[in-house]
Amino acid sequence: MNIQNQIKRALSKPETIAYVSRLLEEEECFSRTELADVLCEEFGFQDPSGQKQRGGCLKGLRELEAKGWFQLPPPEIQKGLPSPRRLSEPVREPEGVPGEVGEIGGLELILVEQEKQMRIWNELMIREHPQGAGPLVGRQVRYLIGSAPGWLGAFGFAAPALQLADRDRWIGWNVEQRRAHLHGVVSLSRFLIRPSVKCRNLASRLLSMSLERMVEDFQRRYHYRPWLVESFVDTSRFSGASYRAANWMWIRKTKGRGRQDRFR
Repeated sequence: MNIQNQIKRALSKPETIAYVSRLLEEEECFSRTELADVLCEEFGFQDPSGQKQRGGCLKGLRELEAKGWFQLPPPEIQKGLPSPRRLSEPVREPEGVPGEVGEIGGLELILVEQEKQMRIWNELMIREHPQGAGPLVGRQVRYLIGSAPGWLGAFGFAAPALQLADRDRWIGWNVEQRRAHLHGVVSLSRFLIRPSVKCRNLASRLLSMSLERMVEDFQRRYHYRPWLVESFVDTSRFSGASYRAANWMWIRKTKGRGRQDRFR
């Protein structure tokens, strides 16, 4: 899959630039989003699930505007993010969690698909994860960690970091290759085992379970299989031992930047 490069090449053709310029001059489109939707329909910019590639189209339009080909309408005013859907009370603590992972009854990952499950996931993350519930970005798959004693935690997979010098060097791709194939990387953005849960080898077991499950669920939801998962460990708080035990590879330390932040 090479969607972003396909969009960029299609938009950069002289006849396409002329078409966009005509739409703008004749005020056929009154916003950037409306223009992107028209172009997605006109040129078939869609992902494997049939969804419009609005974000990729908007990115290509901004690049062409920066080169002086046309003047886009002003960006729409961004409204505040909606508040996460939550429960009216904390999630009940699990009771009688054994000290060894092999002794936990009913250990399973439950794909978050229903309203109530989403509220439980948000409540757990907001109250018990250092980074809260998000928001997560891009294509997402969330899980609750269920068991006979109760809810043990949760996972959240989402879009990867746009750029990581050591990751990109390890993969061996250049800038254009990264832009074309970044969709094949998924980020484990949230991994929570509740602070009250003390169980040996639980974290590494869950990490292994999550990868096996996520690939299949991701393909069903988005119609392709990711080929790499990345995650991050705050080494001031955690050692990363559970990742190593689950056969994850340590690449190097990041520069401390978030996906969309302006600070370190």
